[in-house]
Amino acid sequence: MIRLDTKDIVNITKKQIAAIFKMEPVELRFVNDFQGEQYLLTNDKLHLSNKQYWAKVMDCVFDNHVRPVLMCEVLYFLRNEFLESDIKLCFSYDFAEGANGAATATAEVSFNDSPDLAPEEIEELIDFALALQDKQWFEELTSKYKQLTA
Repeated sequence: MIRLDTKDIVNITKKQIAAIFKMEPVELRFVNDFQGEQYLLTNDKLHLSNKQYWAKVMDCVFDNHVRPVLMCEVLYFLRNEFLESDIKLCFSYDFAEGANGAATATAEVSFNDSPDLAPEEIEELIDFALALQDKQWFEELTSKYKQLTA
């Protein structure tokens, strides 16, 4: 699993916007106008996740105009960067200090690195691990085989 912080997410978003729109963003600004998401506000904090797919989370400032950046676009940009991954994205806003509260973004990127294998396929890999004399892999495969056939 890869964990991304605010800086990582902003950098990837800028990179992807530049590549897709063929224009270099001057700045990405977090927004705090969440009229439709007010019901998510608790104790002066607002947390947006993948479920708030259509929430506007940033403004992308170009030389001659500004365009909104939606949560779904940030997810798209991250998926372009990390192909074949599952991404849990979270934007958090702290309004305890007032309307211009601090914003943070985090993402967990995970990959399905353990494919589902049939017991017969694992048996073949166990034989291969024995031929390679790879004790650690042999033990991992044997354990997986026992789980599947128990």
